[in-house]
Amino acid sequence: MSGMSTTIKRKVLSLEQKLEVCRLVENSESLRKITESFGVSTVSDIYRSRRQLTDFVSHMDTSRRSYLR
Repeated sequence: MSGMSTTIKRKVLSLEQKLEVCRLVENSESLRKITESFGVSTVSDIYRSRRQLTDFVSHMDTSRRSYLR
């Protein structure tokens, strides 16, 4: 088994979770705490795309689609 590699599953956050990440960053929560609580390391990328997220949510029925890449 020493030659086998393990694959790590990607953590995908819902739109609600991404908006919560943005809200926590705006409320001066530490990035490290946010990263640990959500299990993702791309908090700054999510926060940078907050305008796109909020526009998407306001124009789309979120019950039909709950993920945005």
